[in-house]
Amino acid sequence: MQFESYRREMPTINVSALIDVVFILLIFVVLAANFDRIREMNMVLPSADNSREPRPDAVVITVLADGSMRIFDEAVAPEALEGRLTTLRSQYEGLLLVSDGRVPLDRAVQIFDEAASAGFTSVSIATQRGAP
Repeated sequence: MQFESYRREMPTINVSALIDVVFILLIFVVLAANFDRIREMNMVLPSADNSREPRPDAVVITVLADGSMRIFDEAVAPEALEGRLTTLRSQYEGLLLVSDGRVPLDRAVQIFDEAASAGFTSVSIATQRGAP
């Protein structure tokens, strides 16, 4: 009796369909990305309906529309802010930022960054009570 011997074929994976799918996804991502919209975005900051009185143990920083800053109604230069906050950190636990609506948001982020460097862990933004 003679048995037939079969050659065992190695399985192959056809990757052409996978390449097509990846190529279509790549085209979709490139066409859907709109980087100009992310670069400049006009937005209106919201007002708050629920507001509380600021904590008495908070440093109050006021930023006016012209960019000048005040700590407890005392003018302070932007380059001296972090040093002034470091000296106030031993007396106060929190920080309250009162800012004009026309002040750029990046300025508020810089102030919060300097407050974190000075050791403040509790920061707040004062808002205007919204219309009911």
